[in-house]
Amino acid sequence: MDPLNKDSAGEPWWAGGQAAEPIPVGCCSVCPVASGCPLRSQTALRCAVTGDQPPPPPPVITPDLAKAVGQDPVVAMTETVSWADVTVAVAEQAPSRDGGGNDPDWGRLQAVRNLLSIAVVTVLPVGGTTAARWVADSIASGGITAPVLTPLGFVLAGAGAVFLGQLVPGLTGFVCELAWKALAFTGRGLVRLVRSPRGWIITRPALWAAGIGVLIVSWRAATHFLTGAS
Repeated sequence: MDPLNKDSAGEPWWAGGQAAEPIPVGCCSVCPVASGCPLRSQTALRCAVTGDQPPPPPPVITPDLAKAVGQDPVVAMTETVSWADVTVAVAEQAPSRDGGGNDPDWGRLQAVRNLLSIAVVTVLPVGGTTAARWVADSIASGGITAPVLTPLGFVLAGAGAVFLGQLVPGLTGFVCELAWKALAFTGRGLVRLVRSPRGWIITRPALWAAGIGVLIVSWRAATHFLTGAS
């Protein structure tokens, strides 16, 4: 009968030829920030954040250097980690296509038009001020509807005066009639321009002036609340 122990080391018969499986050791096991990484994996061979194999080693901070600046070595090492490089690496690993598999269309941002409109409403002086600042001053003095109702009131008042002036006989009525025709022609032209592909020349600066004006008012209110400045 064969002995129960097959080898000279006294290994049991039921353990013969069965070696213990090695514990998988991936690149995350030596990563200095693995404890706080949501993408850590004990079997990963490449870093999911930086893409390096293995991850780049942490910077070497000697105890003498940390002591010279009055910091603990662990704190000093943590503060020297280049999070900008990590951010760039994450951005490079991000998918470059949308959910439908299409490449991103950066032209939709219309950066040239938006930057030009912002420059017009914040730099170009109109009546001693800029369009954005005028919106902010109007909101501060007359409420949120003032930037719309104030110009609309002037337009309606002027158009109403010209329309009623047509009823006056003589030269005044003739001049008002010509002015009314000119106003009607100008109004139709503005409507066509706004509805055309070049309508952004009017609508985009108006939208940016409204948005930046609200931001200016909010900033003034926050500054007054926090510092008491007028």
